[in-house]
Amino acid sequence: MKQSVAITLLSIWMLALTQAARPATDSTDIRSRQLQDAIREYRAALDAHERDERLARFRAAENFFQRLIAGDDDHSGVRNPDLYVNLGNAALGAERLGAAILAYQRALHIDPQHARAQQNLRHARSLLPDWVPRPREHNWVDSLLAGAPLAPRRFSIALAVEFLAAALCFAIALRWRIGWLRSVAVLLAIAWTLGGLWYLYTNTGPTYEKAVVIADDLLARSADSPRAPARFPQPVPTGTEVELIEIREDWAHVRFADSRDGWLPRGALETIDSGNHRNL
Repeated sequence: MKQSVAITLLSIWMLALTQAARPATDSTDIRSRQLQDAIREYRAALDAHERDERLARFRAAENFFQRLIAGDDDHSGVRNPDLYVNLGNAALGAERLGAAILAYQRALHIDPQHARAQQNLRHARSLLPDWVPRPREHNWVDSLLAGAPLAPRRFSIALAVEFLAAALCFAIALRWRIGWLRSVAVLLAIAWTLGGLWYLYTNTGPTYEKAVVIADDLLARSADSPRAPARFPQPVPTGTEVELIEIREDWAHVRFADSRDGWLPRGALETIDSGNHRNL
């Protein structure tokens, strides 16, 4: 984690220099002060020896980062993946696991390939109880098969390239009567067909908005009532990632990463979508 902290502080200073290079305005001055306050509190937290002081400093840094991201009525916020990672690191230092996972997810919503956000999210997820369902991490095979979050655009390009390659191989094979190249063209055509079918299969089902549990130790219910039986024997911890199926008055029907569902108080969730993030 020391290396991650060093990289984080470096990115903060780079942002500070970027802000300093812009024309001096009220907006940039306020952002610069908020950034400097966040840096000061973050570094003080790293140097703190007492746990209470460390937690308080990290919490203060988290608040400054949050204000910088959110903006106010007079000044727009600054939203980029590095700031969200810094926000998540401060929240994690403050032992606010739900806020940290939410921030890392928002960084990845902007840039799904952000390496530090991916690394820190894995670490934060490892702090959850073992029984908590976790979203499956996508690898390069998933990306190739249209399973990863970035896949639709890239995969459609890959399908187009595959189709053109098959057509080119087939045309050359016919023109110069090259048998093995005709076989390659057939294989590419089969792969293109299977890939297209898989793409349709993985992108035509219902999609649900993603959210993170930000409250501590809530019981998931089997129905939208506080008297309904508990869905799990253990309370759902903060930081649990879910998908929203339905909102009904004060309750949210959610799906967990292992496909089980349950009902949670809607105020206990916050959506990931960085352009529309909100408490429910």
